[in-house]
Amino acid sequence: MNFLHLLILALATWRLSSLLSAEEGPYNIFGKFRILVGIHYIGQRVDVRGQLAKLFSCTWCLSVWIGAIASVAYYYLREPIVWFVLPLALSAAAIIVGKFAES
Repeated sequence: MNFLHLLILALATWRLSSLLSAEEGPYNIFGKFRILVGIHYIGQRVDVRGQLAKLFSCTWCLSVWIGAIASVAYYYLREPIVWFVLPLALSAAAIIVGKFAES
């Protein structure tokens, strides 16, 4: 694995973990997904029901599993997986640059 592929996979792992655990996404698709896995929002309180819901309620925890899946996919697919996750990596890079530009 070269450094560029590692960077792309790392950024994509973070971006996908963040999308699935904390963001709403277009048409609230990720919010609806979290409800399906057992995460319910009651006002400001978050009600987590079950082990799968616990996993998807923590970006750090979820990133371990997404990173593992990305690693296996890279092992078997190499270039195709890099091109598949490149948009996620570019999105993550844009968010990071945006955070630095704001400060």
